[in-house]
Amino acid sequence: MIRQFTMTTLLRRTPFKALRWFLPSVGLDMGFDWDKMRACDLPKVLAAYEQIPDANKEKAEITVQEIIQLADIDGVAALKEAAKICGVSYWELAFKVHSSAYLQAIYAWSEHRNVFEKAKELLRTNRAVATRKRIGLPVGVAPFSEEKIQRLQFQLQNFLQEKDKCGKVCTVDVIERDMGKFCIIAYPDGHAVPKLYHDDEAKLRPRMDVSVFEILFGIDTVAGTLELSTHLPKRLKQDLEDLFIRTLYEIEPPPVMLPTYNLQMLKDPKLVLATEAKDNLKAEVCFLSIKWPGIKAASTFTAYQDGTFVKSIAYLLGHTPHDLKDGTVLHAKIRFHFHPQPGRRAGTLCIDFTSENNMVIGCKDSLRVGIMERYLKEWRIA
Repeated sequence: MIRQFTMTTLLRRTPFKALRWFLPSVGLDMGFDWDKMRACDLPKVLAAYEQIPDANKEKAEITVQEIIQLADIDGVAALKEAAKICGVSYWELAFKVHSSAYLQAIYAWSEHRNVFEKAKELLRTNRAVATRKRIGLPVGVAPFSEEKIQRLQFQLQNFLQEKDKCGKVCTVDVIERDMGKFCIIAYPDGHAVPKLYHDDEAKLRPRMDVSVFEILFGIDTVAGTLELSTHLPKRLKQDLEDLFIRTLYEIEPPPVMLPTYNLQMLKDPKLVLATEAKDNLKAEVCFLSIKWPGIKAASTFTAYQDGTFVKSIAYLLGHTPHDLKDGTVLHAKIRFHFHPQPGRRAGTLCIDFTSENNMVIGCKDSLRVGIMERYLKEWRIA
């Protein structure tokens, strides 16, 4: 989730000893004696900030926005990985000294700008959720020469203009991660969208706005896999994968192998989706669609609360007049309740199995997605 910018948040959560050298470095010298400042003086800092001309604030606010994006549990993880990639050997010591997430992000911006920029890239890729996965690619091969990347840009432009009437301009970046993993991100132009703006006379005028969108290809050279994350229509996704493989690997794409999910186990009323205490969550089946032979329509079961009594899927299945052994699960949903943890809010996320070969996760939190996928394997659903 993209965190909204507030300068107040940064000022409240950053020790004054850091603000003493950070604010002047971004052009916001407020003239305070920071050694004598205390927490009770924060209103003075906020009032002084409001008096600074807008022109001086703009550059600082862009920097602060980037810092705030890295000032949470996901951002700290990205900073640590970026430090490892950049070879900053004493980074762990810096983290012990600078315990605040905001202070860690500020420290990286000030003292290790290459780590800060790499962490921004990693965080963006971490928050992208892959919707497809291809296996069977050559192992140990990283075919990312400059010539091939330029060819990929050209091929993507032609493909998107032909198939979706967008992508007139497309650029491609390669982000190297550890453990033989790479992210190739394409930035094609999207469709032109009419928007209103104020002209010099403060009158509303229409203007066509073209923004870029992202197509993310995740490569694991150790496992030989390709993952795709994009909001383009489903009909284009396999063609995008095939184009990517032919362009960079110069081989014919391996056949698509659809995953198979064991949904039939979910109709057992005695099923328990056990979780570990360290993950601080609860999981439950919240929806089932079951088809019985000889009955035209499938029966649906949705967990709900009737007053103080929770009617779970197990309760509903236990009161169905049909024999569960004869039914076939066509559609299922599993709900995960994440309790609050340090640096992370509570949340309820759902996995939707629209068929035994298709799973949809409505979440962009890569850490929680990884936890959910791990449990699907432990429960032998995936």
